[in-house]
Amino acid sequence: MSANKYYDYVLRHPARAIYANLTEASRPVETAKTKYSVTLGLEAEDASALFEIEARAITEHFGPFTGADNYQLCVVSGEKAAQKALASAEIAARGKPVEEAEKIKQRAQARADLVRPFAGILTASSRIAFHDRFLERYQTDLDQKEREMADRMGFKLGIVAQPKMITLDTQLVFQEYKDKFYRGCYVGGSFNLSPWARKKADDKDGVSAYIRNIVWVKDGERLTAERSLADEFSHYMGAATGYDPTTGTGQAGVDTSQF
Repeated sequence: MSANKYYDYVLRHPARAIYANLTEASRPVETAKTKYSVTLGLEAEDASALFEIEARAITEHFGPFTGADNYQLCVVSGEKAAQKALASAEIAARGKPVEEAEKIKQRAQARADLVRPFAGILTASSRIAFHDRFLERYQTDLDQKEREMADRMGFKLGIVAQPKMITLDTQLVFQEYKDKFYRGCYVGGSFNLSPWARKKADDKDGVSAYIRNIVWVKDGERLTAERSLADEFSHYMGAATGYDPTTGTGQAGVDTSQF
């Protein structure tokens, strides 16, 4: 069965930007032509609601939800994300010289310590951003159809500046405020979650999250630069889909402890 809709969600609480590639394009990942991405540490209410949406999306498209480990998901618990970081490091360190292997494991431990306290870790991506039209790549990297989509459908950035909202919708405003979106700040966001079907029998079905809008809410302690969580957990992003958005809600009664 193929996916046929998006499930919309707006964060109820500010989330910590563990990784925020929102103002410059990132390199593509294996499973999707990602241009922009963000990895957020979530509070419990948002994590629980998103876990339920993931379970509902899987159930509606692929049959009963059988456990988080059986799917590639865009939202997992902080503990699950920490376990993934450490497990990935163990594999990456195999066959490496002792000193190099130790550095790989130390970086993974730092990432695990960072994500573990959060109730949920959300990784979301976008093929096209509204502010692409302010950058050189708008003309050099996007074809005409993509440029039209960027103008019409791309995600937008905003700044909460009480009592008003500043939208980064001109080059001047974008340049003035783009540095607000750094690793460690707190943001609000709206997203589309979309289920997608496996391509091979030994793959997993999954759910991807796509950025609709991101707003800066407040400053936070800057996080040091290293291999990003978006790179580390890019397999959570899944594959892009092309269906029209429709509103969805969570599934009651889901055991969120497994995520």
